[in-house]
Amino acid sequence: MASGHGFQLWNLLGNEFLNHNPHIAGAAIVGGILTTAAVTYRVVAPALGPSVKNDKEFVPSSNFSLKNIFEVVGEFVQGMAKDIIGHHYKDYLPLLIFIFMWTFLNNFLGMIPTLGSATDNINTTLAMGAFVFLYYNFQGFKSNGFKYLEHYTGHLHGLLLLFLGPIMFLIELVSHGARPVTLGIRLRSNIYGDHKVLSIISGLFGDLTAALTESLGSFGQALGYVFNVLGPLPIMFLGLMVCVVQAFVFMLLTTIYIGMATAHDDH
Repeated sequence: MASGHGFQLWNLLGNEFLNHNPHIAGAAIVGGILTTAAVTYRVVAPALGPSVKNDKEFVPSSNFSLKNIFEVVGEFVQGMAKDIIGHHYKDYLPLLIFIFMWTFLNNFLGMIPTLGSATDNINTTLAMGAFVFLYYNFQGFKSNGFKYLEHYTGHLHGLLLLFLGPIMFLIELVSHGARPVTLGIRLRSNIYGDHKVLSIISGLFGDLTAALTESLGSFGQALGYVFNVLGPLPIMFLGLMVCVVQAFVFMLLTTIYIGMATAHDDH
């Protein structure tokens, strides 16, 4: 499963760097998937544009498709961003959708045998948290100028700022500095635990298959294979829910931080 235990697909490349850093290989796979999807959309969408003759062609198909999944995710993130950030949410919508899809796909990758997940490695998740920290602070200065520093001084003014400002600055600095750390640790711990449980359960069913084969022969082997396939399914379903929830939480907190940083006092 994840965490670099056992055989992984990129071991076939014979690259020692990837063997010792499987999270980078996992991140590269997800990056390739999202890049391919983005390039395909940019190429295909303009070509299809002139052929759209009526509004009915914009109605999603009733059949299950990858396109419908992306539309549902996009609409969900859009609605949440609009409620939290406000009227200027569109400036940050592409990033928020990317963060959700990036986090979910990396989470999900660790559930696939012979593949590893980038998000069960603390280096990846801390880097994600650091990026969010730098991004929302940059956007805060971009939206409010140096007035954004009031977020670090408790919006104090006059004598209160003079006497309590330094204390509030230290408190807020620690508070903001803890955000990328908690983002990274929360995501990594939940995904690592999820993949570890799935790995242990799968291993137990593998041992059961070996025991049944030894005691019952071919019949036991066939029975063991059935248990090996069906047994982990409930855990895999719960694991899939964990992947979705953790991607949502990471994206939600990012949205909240951006909304707080870019808010204007006169709105």
